[in-house]
Amino acid sequence: MYRVRGADQSEYGPADAGVIRQWLAQGRITSQTQLQQEGSSEWKPITDFPEFRDALAARQPPPLSASLSPPGGQKQQGMAVTSLVFGILSFFCLGPLGAIPAIITGHIALSRSRKSPQVYGGGGMALGGLIMGYVALVLTVLVLPALMLPALAKAKGRAESIKCMTNMRQIGLSARIWANDHSEKFPPDFITMSNELRRPNVLVCPSDRTNVAAQSWTDFGAQNVSYLYLRPGISEGDIAVDPVFQCPIHGHICYADGSVTRGDQSGGRRRRTHIR
Repeated sequence: MYRVRGADQSEYGPADAGVIRQWLAQGRITSQTQLQQEGSSEWKPITDFPEFRDALAARQPPPLSASLSPPGGQKQQGMAVTSLVFGILSFFCLGPLGAIPAIITGHIALSRSRKSPQVYGGGGMALGGLIMGYVALVLTVLVLPALMLPALAKAKGRAESIKCMTNMRQIGLSARIWANDHSEKFPPDFITMSNELRRPNVLVCPSDRTNVAAQSWTDFGAQNVSYLYLRPGISEGDIAVDPVFQCPIHGHICYADGSVTRGDQSGGRRRRTHIR
């Protein structure tokens, strides 16, 4: 017969060897449990009792290496291979779409191979996928915008040129309207046709980084004009084909009829276009 000292330091029993084995199988007793054999005053761990060693061995789990090793000893490398494949693809076609999965799966595979080397392998492949994923991501973030800057600048310049031509057409039509009411003579300056040209901000070219557009005629001054008035106060009959306004930045020309020519025509030839 035996007495048992539980984890709460309470004593249970007496119980015979069969009951002790039953409690072992149920997990109520562990290898650290203290027993006192009948007729003895000494408490000893259950492992010191030979009669229970077979019961203790029966409930001990198998060694970790045996329980975790996959059948045939072959380690799992699927996640590492996935990381490596995505890392390679991120360089040649996928860019960040391949770099991000390469980084995620690479971290997972590398962590598994370090924590459970008996089961998971491919640490080198996972590291390779990680490195290629990060490099591809850095190249995408830093290099791609630099490559796109010239194209973006060109598109911006094109848009500003078109807006400049629209501004010049508004100026030309406003000057013509003023001339129709003043004996076919064009105004002597920009501010004279303020009634026809309601918004003075169109007098500044979008590409002008020096002059500032005025929001009202009361604030208007010399610093609020980009365009050159080539023939102020001239009679309309005297300027049939001569330019009236010019953009010094783009070289666009505005004529008396409100038509505008681009200043960047190849071969030095200008083409008269109507901006509607």
